[in-house]
Amino acid sequence: MLFSASLAVPFIGFVAGFLAAAPLCYTRLEGGRKTALLAMAVAALLVGIGFNPLAGLWFLAQCGLIGLLLPELALRGMAGSRALLWTTMAATLASALVAFVMAATAGQNLLTIAQQEVANGMGQALKLYEQQQGLSPQDLETIKQGLQNIAATLLRILPALGTLNLLLVASISLLFLRRMALQRGLTLKLEPFSNFSVPDLLIWPLIAAGFSMLATTPLITTPALNVVAVLAVLYFCQGLAVLLTMIARTSYAGVLKVMLIAVLLLQPYLAPVVAFIGIFDLWGDFRTPRTKQEENL
Repeated sequence: MLFSASLAVPFIGFVAGFLAAAPLCYTRLEGGRKTALLAMAVAALLVGIGFNPLAGLWFLAQCGLIGLLLPELALRGMAGSRALLWTTMAATLASALVAFVMAATAGQNLLTIAQQEVANGMGQALKLYEQQQGLSPQDLETIKQGLQNIAATLLRILPALGTLNLLLVASISLLFLRRMALQRGLTLKLEPFSNFSVPDLLIWPLIAAGFSMLATTPLITTPALNVVAVLAVLYFCQGLAVLLTMIARTSYAGVLKVMLIAVLLLQPYLAPVVAFIGIFDLWGDFRTPRTKQEENL
């Protein structure tokens, strides 16, 4: 139902899509692997009947894979952050495969389909602006030009946006999984967000992609941009975890947390600073207590 809402209901369905894998995580914990596999197959069949077979495949590639793989890795003793990254990677590869199948079925290439979808979205946005009173033709032309620039940027980073979307679905499912595990007394290595860390080896793809951005051909710069976008978000999360850990050691942790969130919302240009903190945590190890007093705190 949640996944179907994401396909059919505007806005509410957008939110429902992020929650659609969590019930399958619950089924895996409560009923075991066979029950979860059966639930996933039945759900995919119902989605395929209600919409089309490709929608059923889309459910399997995203919610089905995340809902099964994430608890499976956690139950096998993998740390939460590692399980999150491996699950997102697997769901991204599966979704890419389904996208190629969809393109082949439609007799189009992926770029053409993406261009159509982005153009439809920008067209709807432009219609909303045109319906507003008080906008001059010059203003509308400026807005149209801005939407065209946004569309061009979206087309370049569409793979990164899809990957980050799956990362968010997996992250929300991990939060539900951690809560369910605590309620049932299961010992899983689902550490709190303040312990989140990116695998050390990912620093090398980030460095390579960063230098690749200096190339002059889009065949190199576009994939590099997508890699940088995804890894920048991951290191932003690690930097945020570092800051929350340091704040937790102070006497005004609650107030400082609220201030940190407010500053990041009001001044989003500080996000790169947080990402750099996450990157340099690889060498600085900022969350390790430096003194016996900090360790006691």
